[in-house]
Amino acid sequence: MKNLRLQKDPFYKKFNVRIKAFSNLSNDDRVIVSVSGGLDSIALLLLLKALGRFQLLVAHINHKLRSDSDSDEKFVKDLCTELNVPFYCTSLDPEKRDRNYSIEEWARLERYSFLDNILEREKYHWIITAHHANDQAETILMNLSRKAGITGLRGIAKKRNKILRPMLEFSKKEIRDFANRIGFAYKEDKTNLDITIPRNFLRHKILAPWENKLPEVIGGISKSSQYFIEWRDGLDSLISKFIIPDIKTKNNKIEIPIKILRSLPKIVGIRLIQLLSFSDTDQWSKHHMLMLRQFIDKGVIGDFHILENGWRLLHDRYVIKMQNDPIIINKESVKIQLDIPVFYNDYRYVLNLGNKENQDSKKNNYEVVDWSKLQNSQLEIRLWNEGDVFQPIGMNGHQKLSDFLINEKIDCMDKESQTVITADGEIVWVCGKRLSNWARITKDTTQVAVLSRNLV
Repeated sequence: MKNLRLQKDPFYKKFNVRIKAFSNLSNDDRVIVSVSGGLDSIALLLLLKALGRFQLLVAHINHKLRSDSDSDEKFVKDLCTELNVPFYCTSLDPEKRDRNYSIEEWARLERYSFLDNILEREKYHWIITAHHANDQAETILMNLSRKAGITGLRGIAKKRNKILRPMLEFSKKEIRDFANRIGFAYKEDKTNLDITIPRNFLRHKILAPWENKLPEVIGGISKSSQYFIEWRDGLDSLISKFIIPDIKTKNNKIEIPIKILRSLPKIVGIRLIQLLSFSDTDQWSKHHMLMLRQFIDKGVIGDFHILENGWRLLHDRYVIKMQNDPIIINKESVKIQLDIPVFYNDYRYVLNLGNKENQDSKKNNYEVVDWSKLQNSQLEIRLWNEGDVFQPIGMNGHQKLSDFLINEKIDCMDKESQTVITADGEIVWVCGKRLSNWARITKDTTQVAVLSRNLV
């Protein structure tokens, strides 16, 4: 009877319209519902269950921050049993929290990590959360207090990767009125009343009085966020169509001509870098943007700037080079043998026997060597060392490899992953750059070997 009353409620009908707006969400999709036990998430669970269109799973996180958190867990578990919905739960240990994060940030990160893990492990399609218009208004005002700029005004996204938020246009009052009409039970989190927490202070001391005086304020802020999203999407479209095609990728690095960056309005240049680095703009404060602007305008050759997501920017001569934080898998040397491919960091290396005709086919990632000088040696691939010395082909004397890389204008990023192939410890090839003079083929060479490497 209660379910029938719920389906006749005008809120249910509005929710049904909102959920249908997610064009990628199909009937029978496997959906994880994040349920804390509070008003919003219980309303969301009951609405989704009443729709009867999805395979639901409830995920609950017991943060162990309150004495009654175990009671909340039992409440959600019992409700799932009643609704015949699978229940997954995890408990956290606040003592293990990284002190660089606030309690709220730690809880949020742990929550989404748990949801993502279930999504991947159980092969579900979507995560649905109960964020609503009041959450949106709070987030936008919090972003403003952090000086996050215009990008911070877009607030919480309705869809982000595999996360959907169908209640984002409903106010807290609408949800509470719906609960009162239907009469379902939920749990109250007493910590939501603690105004020493910045978001709670904003909720109870700023937004609540404001909404009492001007009831449409929540809807107005929520609608404004949609306008900012449209503005951002429009800007992104122009950047993608008219600027990014002129940006080149070379040696696994994105290269942005400095003259292009400095010709753009500063906010457009910053947004360009955010797009290229797939950066989460929710984490950008005014300070982050100011530091990036200074790096672009005043940086000197060789300066590094690290983005929040680990991407690195290098100020080179005429370009800003961008690279994702490199993962150096191998730091120790690895043996290389005939006809056995070796994978070392981002490259596949191969040593094959060839013939002298190959000598005319030299490329940066391809060298022909005198096999008689190598065949009885132990051949290895390793990263270069500061003390390395070799004789570049065509030079009479030896040279420090560090000086050679400087002369070749090899930037700091490429130096970190520069490899060499050695024979009994002596450099044969500075990979992709220069062969050692002693290993070259000559008129007396009878057997050649071909060294090659290719990006994986």
